[in-house]
Amino acid sequence: MIAVALLLVLAVLAWPVGARHGGPGRHVAAPRAGSVSGAGEVDGLATAAGEDPGDEARGPERRPPVTDREVADAMVLLALALRSGRGLADALAQTAAVSSPGARDDLVRVTTALRWGRSMRQAWTYARPVWRRTAQAMAVADESGAASAAVLLEAAAAQREEDARRIEEAGQRAGVLLVLPLGLCFLPAFVATAVVPLVVVLLGQQLG
Repeated sequence: MIAVALLLVLAVLAWPVGARHGGPGRHVAAPRAGSVSGAGEVDGLATAAGEDPGDEARGPERRPPVTDREVADAMVLLALALRSGRGLADALAQTAAVSSPGARDDLVRVTTALRWGRSMRQAWTYARPVWRRTAQAMAVADESGAASAAVLLEAAAAQREEDARRIEEAGQRAGVLLVLPLGLCFLPAFVATAVVPLVVVLLGQQLG
């Protein structure tokens, strides 16, 4: 019996350490910054330690696209968040959490810039040019003390009008581009079937 007990003790001591703790290489993954859902996710991304807003984590060509309509929608959401009493950084984070991927990317950069101490005008330079109306509205509201929500709603309406006008102009250009090929095709046929026979008849009459 003593020999058996000694053999068991030696077997336990000789067993690999990793196996006694749940297998080799097994570990519990540490939580990632911003791993919670909703505004907490964007907030965690925006306040990641050591991440300056000017650092490009991804190349500009890999950033998701953003449209004028998505920007206008984000401006309305931001205005509503500000009217509810949220601070600017929190309102930006919450708006980013429910916006399209392209809008979220820009809003996270602006939020990070503000929390790093950038001014309002400097912070919006980290967003793409499609946010120019938002940047102007926020800068004017910050410098004049006007209500940011009201200025944002006016800017969003102007953005939607500009987008609708651009779509209408594109439709008009498309109509012109469609008519030109048709004219180039039908004009020679009209000349060949109507004008040329008439000229030949008139010339025949004159010569006769």
